[in-house]
Amino acid sequence: MGRLPISKRWLVAGGIVIGLFALLMLGLGVIYPRVGAYMIRDKVGGRLAAKFGRNVTFGDIDVSLGHAVLRDIEIRGPLDGDMPLVHIDRVDVDFDTWSSFIGRIVPGAATIEGVHVNVRRDSDGRDNVRDLFERVETQRQTSKQSTLGTMRPTKLTVTKIKLLADDALTGTTGLVADADATWTPGLLVASARKVSATTPGAPKAELASVSVRKASGVEPVVTLEGGELALWPTMSLSGIGGKVVANPDKQGDYIIDLAGGWGGVPGTLWTAKGHFEPRAKSGSIDLEAAKFQLDRLAPILAKSGIVDYGQTSVDTKLHLDVDPRGARFAGDLNLVGLNVGHPMIADKPVHGLDLSAQVAGTFETATRALTLTRGDFVARDVPFSITGLVTKPRRDPTLAEFAPVPIDKPAPPMRGPSGIQQLKVRLVIPPITCQRMLDAIPPEMAPAMQGYKLKGTFHSDVRLEIDWNALDTLVFGGSVGLNKCKVLAEPEDGPKRLVEPFEHFVEYEKDEWMSFIVGPENPDFVPILDISPNLIKSITTTEDGAFYKHRGFIVSQFRTALISDLKARGFRHGASSITMQMVKNVLLFRQKTLARKMQELYLTWHVENTLEKDRILEIYFNVIEYGPALYGIGPAARHYFGKHPRDLTPTEAAFFSSILPSPKERYKQYCQGTLTKWTTAKVERILALMLNREKITKEEYDKAVATPLVFVKDNEETEKECLERVKKAIKNSRSTNPMYKDKDDDKKSQSKKRKK
Repeated sequence: MGRLPISKRWLVAGGIVIGLFALLMLGLGVIYPRVGAYMIRDKVGGRLAAKFGRNVTFGDIDVSLGHAVLRDIEIRGPLDGDMPLVHIDRVDVDFDTWSSFIGRIVPGAATIEGVHVNVRRDSDGRDNVRDLFERVETQRQTSKQSTLGTMRPTKLTVTKIKLLADDALTGTTGLVADADATWTPGLLVASARKVSATTPGAPKAELASVSVRKASGVEPVVTLEGGELALWPTMSLSGIGGKVVANPDKQGDYIIDLAGGWGGVPGTLWTAKGHFEPRAKSGSIDLEAAKFQLDRLAPILAKSGIVDYGQTSVDTKLHLDVDPRGARFAGDLNLVGLNVGHPMIADKPVHGLDLSAQVAGTFETATRALTLTRGDFVARDVPFSITGLVTKPRRDPTLAEFAPVPIDKPAPPMRGPSGIQQLKVRLVIPPITCQRMLDAIPPEMAPAMQGYKLKGTFHSDVRLEIDWNALDTLVFGGSVGLNKCKVLAEPEDGPKRLVEPFEHFVEYEKDEWMSFIVGPENPDFVPILDISPNLIKSITTTEDGAFYKHRGFIVSQFRTALISDLKARGFRHGASSITMQMVKNVLLFRQKTLARKMQELYLTWHVENTLEKDRILEIYFNVIEYGPALYGIGPAARHYFGKHPRDLTPTEAAFFSSILPSPKERYKQYCQGTLTKWTTAKVERILALMLNREKITKEEYDKAVATPLVFVKDNEETEKECLERVKKAIKNSRSTNPMYKDKDDDKKSQSKKRKK
């Protein structure tokens, strides 16, 4: 065969070169990207999956010479729920081209953008990250190399990081809105912004930014800025800033140096200095709020119950030690010139509530028990101590407290406010003079107690123990040494004036007053001897069974009422004796404030030491309300039954007991001329109680239940008119129904009032 001409040989060679070049271009343009993508999915994905124990999947992968772009990467485990543990929007990574031709990946610089991390723990306590950390730590300890080995990039930049942590077991959530980090050999720099955490019944924490700088061989430095810790809804530590740095004198220990303000108010009002060892989970910190005037907090106090705070000052110190078992604390507080105005306390602002305190206690992590071992206080020159215990077990989310409980499951544990399980409190006031104790009560809290002069010695030792899972075991008792006090002098409108006839004022509707004499001068007045024994027996059965035995207070009923209220999750049951009810109606404003209750207790004690029992009961029957603008048993007996109170039958007496404490509402039965089923049953229960307590005979009981109750009506108004009158009276009633004391005040004297 002859040789090809030179021109043809060049054509053939050129064709071969072109073909080889085409094949190379085909390999680089088509095959190489596909092989590269396959290698990333198989080798990189497989290696990461093996190391993390998770499924690793990729979306689109674009590979070119020395560069790859990966999109929609997910790392998902069996406990991740609807959202994967990690989702990455995009990864850009450089790698060594020549090494890639032999199937070896040698990364260069890498950039990761859009990292979404979802950490969760379910209601059974299983989380989706614990095993991951354990695997990484095990690999770190068994290998001198990084857990990423040869796949570690030369530089790594991560941007647009978001983290959500959700703990169904405790109800805690954590959020990092935005973060970024840069790693180069020997240095890690990271920062996060808008970091927050919330948990039910506990503070809310936020940080505007937190940054971390960690160099090889050097402990990290953490810097905080713009932090806020909500102690309760209307008050928070704010402007928290400072550093957490390694202790040069102790390996693994970090020095804490933070400072901040309150409620967003600018300036440094407190400092926190101490140390913490993360591995040992132990440390100590000293919190100090140097003395400052509360007017610096004007922006947050303007809408609070604290008033006239320009001269109020506060300073406090607290030392805290923590370890895996819990915490120990000790500190002191000094508050000078506190003034408080709140409708639940008193109708006027209370001034001069100076307070100093020295406290110490512990917190046990295992039982979540907070114990106050020392609580020594001095308020308005009166020393007292408060010690006790509060336990708040972690809530079991599988047991819904208010949901119906299946027969095969145990009843969910009861919980008190904020999830409290157990509360123990002891209040002790050491022996002091009665007058000193009286003088310590601010005048705004006790206007009815002004003008009293006492002698004797007062002391108190009261205990309260509540277990919400065993409310019937509640302990309430102790002693209040008021009985060793003696009244030397009292104001003109004190209980002594009730010995003789007196004028009584009532506001039967808002700004509508009436007055009447409680005494023989009033033809409607009924002496105790002219009141049917049936009514006395009925009222003492329902309102105060031990009236003639106690000294104004029924401690056992306080305990019973408290248990009932706790079970009902609200204040539905009272424990007021007849004396306390009389004091509330005759001597005090009736608004529901702490001031009124405190005065009620004091005046009840004084009334019991001033009046005979029969006089107390006599006043009670002649002043209480029996219907709209219907006061006193004389008019009431005549209005309902057309008879004198001495002639009331057991059934009629039981009816009067049944309409308390809602005489206006239950007056509707009179309008309609018949009893409701509820009242009928109530009357029958009262009669049964009277029989059981031998206050009526069996014959009287049988006759009472067999005799229907009949109202006597004058037919001056129709049923509709009567109900309209009741509706108007209820609408225009004032729940506080204050006693009309300022009879000589020009403004009050212009109010519409009438003599009864």
